[in-house]
Amino acid sequence: MLVVMLLTTAAGATMRAFSGFGSGLLLAPVLSLYLPPTDVVAIVVIINLLGTVQMLPGVWKDIDWQVVWRMVPPALVGVPLGWLLLNFLDPTAVRRLVSLVVIILALLLLSGWVYRGARGRLQDSVAGVSSGMLTGVAGIGGPPFILYMLSAPNYTPSSFRTFFTIYFAFAQTFTLAVLLINGALGPAQFAYAGTLVPVHVLATALGSYLFVKALKNRAHQIKRISLLLLLAVGVLVLLL
Repeated sequence: MLVVMLLTTAAGATMRAFSGFGSGLLLAPVLSLYLPPTDVVAIVVIINLLGTVQMLPGVWKDIDWQVVWRMVPPALVGVPLGWLLLNFLDPTAVRRLVSLVVIILALLLLSGWVYRGARGRLQDSVAGVSSGMLTGVAGIGGPPFILYMLSAPNYTPSSFRTFFTIYFAFAQTFTLAVLLINGALGPAQFAYAGTLVPVHVLATALGSYLFVKALKNRAHQIKRISLLLLLAVGVLVLLL
């Protein structure tokens, strides 16, 4: 179990540091095989928040605050709604939900599908609330924002990565506060997170280096490999 969790952490952290997303999407379904849903949310949020803090200095000067203030507040509204939903769902249902979200996201992105509908405050809010709910229920708040932001005009891989870094900084901090208020954090979650954090830190540094120095011009190929990995993990966890 520990070996699988460490390898998944390394792969997810590298993916997220390079693309801006992927760590929670990879970690959550794998951790759900071994741990209760509340523990999965706590561990994913703790680990990813530390990774977010690690990435913030490198993206701070490029943050589009207008987009952040438009998109993030609705997501924060969705976080406690997701937490309430988590407490009503069966653990097996949560694991299957996480796997299905990962599979659907990977298939949509691999197919090249992009959102071409209207864009405005209502659509921003829907994307934000649904992302926040997924953060609260499973620690994987990226998919709705990923699908919505990929179609945003003039959004480059760098700006996409920057937005997700600052979004996760807000969403994960708020989710951690919700967990603390509800007494869902204890020694076991911190022990698991503490075991995985060193690998996450090293892998985040590696992913950031690859993005800035080595593979920035091969973003499309790396993205495709990452999505295929997510798809494989989602299908495997769903079938187990």
